[in-house]
Parts: sequence; structure tokens; C-alpha cells
Amino acid sequence: MAYEVSVFLENKIGHFEVITSILRDAEINIRSLTLNNISHGWGVLNLLVDQPEKAYGLLTEKGNSVALREVIALEMKDETGGLDELLLKLAKAGIHFDNAYTRLLSEKKIAILILEVADIIEAKERLQKNKVNILEDSVLYGI
Repeated sequence: MAYEVSVFLENKIGHFEVITSILRDAEINIRSLTLNNISHGWGVLNLLVDQPEKAYGLLTEKGNSVALREVIALEMKDETGGLDELLLKLAKAGIHFDNAYTRLLSEKKIAILILEVADIIEAKERLQKNKVNILEDSVLYGI
């Protein structure tokens, strides 16, 4: 199962670096991230890391407000129209997602679409039924 680590973060100089320093010191590699401003100087940092459970534990231990949630990772072609082709398959399968972001694996020449969905079990069933391949964690995390 693939996981994303989300950190509730105050939008001030140096706060992001506190998180990255904790991960660096623990030798946890950040593979992809999104940083969203919510409001009133606060945001959510979503991290795709190679050791999500360890990252969650360490960040929580250090007093951060952290969530660990399962995500779905799908391979798409790393070429013009690759995302469009995958989105058409997702629409056909009836997949609604709340958030999405991508990751490129240049050494393997593939692109990855990471999805946050409300009902992970139903989404996986629909994807399998429509023959949309969910990537193995080792590919996603690059390990």
C-alpha cells in the first residue's frame, strides 16, 4: 500500500525546513511533494517519501500535526497525451479523486499519477475491474 504523509504547517520562513531536516537526518528520501496554503497563514504539506511509516512516526514525535493516508499510484505514459489517456480511463472507471499530483521516474522513463480518493477500497476495485494497473510501492518510492 502506498502512503502519503501530510503535515499541517504554519506558513512562516523556516517551518518547511524543520520538516525536511527531520527527514534528512533520518535518511528518509522525499520523492514528491505538494504544499498548499489553506488560509490564515497555515497550509498542508503532502509528502511522498520512501519510508512513510517512519516519517509519520518521527514527525509526530517531534510535535507536528501529521496524518498518514493511503494513496493510489498509477503509471502513465511519459509523453504528450499520457495524462489525458489515463484520465479517460479513470472517468470510464467512475473514479472521483480529491487531489492528484505526479511524479516522474526518469531512470525508468515513466510518469506516475498519485491520487487521493475518499474510498480507497472501492477505487481499487473499480480500477482493477477496468484493467488499470496500480503500481507497486517499490516502483512508486523508487527503492
